[in-house]
Amino acid sequence: MRKCLKLLTLLISSLLIATASAQIYNYMYIQGTGQVTTTEGLKWVLGADLPTPPPTIDGPTVIGLGLTTYDGTKRNYTDCLHLVNQDLSAHTFSIKVTTSSGVWTDFLEFNLVLFDDLGAEQPILDLKTQDNEITGLSISGSATWTVLFELIPIPAATGIPVGTFEVTLTYI
Repeated sequence: MRKCLKLLTLLISSLLIATASAQIYNYMYIQGTGQVTTTEGLKWVLGADLPTPPPTIDGPTVIGLGLTTYDGTKRNYTDCLHLVNQDLSAHTFSIKVTTSSGVWTDFLEFNLVLFDDLGAEQPILDLKTQDNEITGLSISGSATWTVLFELIPIPAATGIPVGTFEVTLTYI
C-alpha cells in the first residue's frame, strides 16, 4: 500500500509537471540564402585579343596570363582584358605592380596601358618595376575600360629569361 501511494504520488507529480510544461508556443521563421556576388563593384572580363592558352578569371583574379612576343618584334595585346564597372556610380581606383620578379633583360618595355570608355589612354604602368603605381583613376558607372599589354623586346633577345608580375587594383 505504501508503495502504491508513492507510485501514485510520483504519477500525480509527473502529470502536474507535464501540464505546466504543455504551454502553447508560437513560432517565427527566417528563410534566406547566403551568397557571394560579383554583380557589384569592378570586375575583369576577357577581351578578344588573348594569348594562347587564354587566361581564366576566378573572382577578382586573372590567372595564367602568359604574354609572349618574338625576338625584336613589338607586340601589343590590344584588347586583352576589360575592366567593367557593374555599378551605376563611379569608382575611384589605383593600380599597382605589387610583384615584379625574374629577369626582364629581354625587354625594353613591358607595360599595361588602360583606355577609358571614351578610348582615352591613361597613364602607363611599367610591369618591370615593382611598386610602380597609378593612383586617382576614376571609372564612371556602367563603364568598360580596355586593358592593353605592350611588349617591346630587345633586338637580340635570348628568350631564356622570364619576368613575372602581379598587379593589384584597389578601388572604393
